[in-house]
Amino acid sequence: MRRFLVRDWVKPSVSSVIVPAVTGAGKWRWHPPRGPGILSGMTREFRPRPGSVERRYPPDCLSDTHDHHQLLVGLDGRVDVEVEGRGGAMAPGGVCLIPAAATHHYLGLDLDNRCRVLDLPVGEDAVDALFARIRFLRLSPEEARGLGDEALLARLGGAPPWWGARLNMARLTRLVQDDPAAPWSLARLAEAARLSERQLRRSLFDATGQPPWRWLQAQRLSLAERLLASGDASITEIALACGFADGAQFSRHFRRWRGMTPSDFRRRP
Repeated sequence: MRRFLVRDWVKPSVSSVIVPAVTGAGKWRWHPPRGPGILSGMTREFRPRPGSVERRYPPDCLSDTHDHHQLLVGLDGRVDVEVEGRGGAMAPGGVCLIPAAATHHYLGLDLDNRCRVLDLPVGEDAVDALFARIRFLRLSPEEARGLGDEALLARLGGAPPWWGARLNMARLTRLVQDDPAAPWSLARLAEAARLSERQLRRSLFDATGQPPWRWLQAQRLSLAERLLASGDASITEIALACGFADGAQFSRHFRRWRGMTPSDFRRRP
């Protein structure tokens, strides 16, 4: 029998609901903060560009890489972001600067989350300087919602760092979904989250309303559901790939979770 691996299932690219967002008008100037490696004392002028959009991210950990810079600003709810190993929670006013070619991961924690997204080209000195490194910054919720695009970019030069929640759910979810069959003990989850076991319990409950073992089971069942819907692997193969002891154990948990057996779920029209 062919050994089924989770990587046989290809994750979708980022998909989200997009609606128009407020944009700025006219020209503006950005004054970079003084410091090593930054264009100290210089004034750079950005050219007008297409406006930002608003996106709502689903409660699935999605990954993306693109050839342009991207500015992500939290408006409502919470979206956790991981960029090249660095994570932050995009609550209202949170800002993430994602340089071009940086692999990043998103996870919507609230169904009513909203983020403002602005894509910026590579090759303009001022833009490239602003996105020279991954950064998480903080604005007031009023600034995040009310500033036009150009005024928003100008404001970032003096914005303070954003620390956000200690637990980055995008990182933890990605690690579990990449290897759901691993023996994910509380200690291993805490190590992956870079927290103590006590901190993980508290932070995970604050973020999801679930203790670690229940959250882990939900991740495995959610992944198994996608595999049932999108592939032809057997129920036993899916069960083992997602961390269940056998098909029978998986079927019991799935039935309690969805109110039907995996076979019935797969037969649905």
